[in-house]
Amino acid sequence: MKILLVNDDGIDAPFLAFAQQELQKRGQVYVVAPMEEQSGKSLSISMKDQEFVQKNDTVYALDGTPADCVNFGLFGLNLVPDLVVSGVNSGYNLGMDTKYSGTVGAALQANYQGYPAIAFSSDNRGDQLLRAHFLETLEYLMDKNLISPNYVLNVNFPLERSKKFRGFKHTNLYHLKYSYQGEIVGNRFRKKRKRLAEDLPKDSDRYAVENGYVSITKLYLA
Repeated sequence: MKILLVNDDGIDAPFLAFAQQELQKRGQVYVVAPMEEQSGKSLSISMKDQEFVQKNDTVYALDGTPADCVNFGLFGLNLVPDLVVSGVNSGYNLGMDTKYSGTVGAALQANYQGYPAIAFSSDNRGDQLLRAHFLETLEYLMDKNLISPNYVLNVNFPLERSKKFRGFKHTNLYHLKYSYQGEIVGNRFRKKRKRLAEDLPKDSDRYAVENGYVSITKLYLA
């Protein structure tokens, strides 16, 4: 199996190295990651040429967005991957955040070009559940024939504080309700958001991660 691995946290992100190590157990892995963090870039692409640095035979750092990294792998390196993996992102991509996410954006870019893709995200407050269940999750997706060029799989691991793994839950995006505030201090704009109390639907992505499940959501371009 040939795998193209990208992310939005940058070439030096520890979860990128972890994903590379784990995915190498399943095939040949090529890594193309941004030189610097590109969180919140969604599906954006650069309109100018991008410089890159080749780290070794299979690892490249690109001065571009996560979607640029996918394009570089496909059309710069001329890879024909069996699977494109984006992540593992440090921090969740659930609900409305999937619209902003560079991690998800890269997976959607791969899907746009006709390749099966998975966006992986995890709790940024710990990684024990991620490390314990990453390969198990990948095996589950493969065994259940869930990996497809017809959609992106958005996969989020359980909250670290739950300290438990209950299995896998197929979910829908749920947009949490927030109150927003902003202030201008000098010439700087600061914004804050506060989550409002609400009962989460049991089929929601947020409910899954808060209750010990790996959340698996299908995302479509159209």
